[in-house]
Amino acid sequence: MTTATTATRVLDRARLHRISQPVAMTLVLVVPLAVAQAIAGQPFFAPPLAASAALVAATPEAPAAEPGTVAIGHGLSVAAGLLAALAIGDGMVAAALAVGVAVAAMVGLKRLHAPAVASAALVGAVGSWQGAAALLAGTVALVLIQQGADFLRARRS
Repeated sequence: MTTATTATRVLDRARLHRISQPVAMTLVLVVPLAVAQAIAGQPFFAPPLAASAALVAATPEAPAAEPGTVAIGHGLSVAAGLLAALAIGDGMVAAALAVGVAVAAMVGLKRLHAPAVASAALVGAVGSWQGAAALLAGTVALVLIQQGADFLRARRS
């Protein structure tokens, strides 16, 4: 085996590790939500939470991946969606209004979590209290799983 071949294999392993770690962490974060949704029939595993999981897993050091930012971002966004749906009725106009309100609130609080904007749009479009509650429960679960995984990773180091 040549030195070049050995170096290529080491690089391939490093690349595989760099890619597989975020993939595995994303699955650790979303699989429990998907299972809970399958059992309860509630949208605990909504697309905005999948986006949050990917962001948290791929860029854990980013400010947008902080547990508080994830929770506050989705909380503000769900509230904006519900308020918009209550004010003008559910639908696409409410979704658009909710997106604007959510972004303004997150930027104002310096807690921008871009995937949460989809929560505002989803809740504004549908206007479902039950769906909003399930989305918030999914957010709490996601943050708790994230913190548990971070704790275990820190203990291993």
